[in-house]
Amino acid sequence: MITIHNLEVRFDVEGDDDRQAFAKLFNEFINKWSNLAESQRQREIEAARERSLSEQTYGAH
Repeated sequence: MITIHNLEVRFDVEGDDDRQAFAKLFNEFINKWSNLAESQRQREIEAARERSLSEQTYGAH
């Protein structure tokens, strides 16, 4: 897995139409990324919870 901690992107845009188009696309894709990251976090929490319950039920090995 690759983790990007800092990312800087620069675009030259001309006029408000380009700014709005960029903002729309950026927001669309950052929201998709955010939703995927949150889903992954929730799966990790659920897996940890299941491991904890399993250890309580069957004892740690």
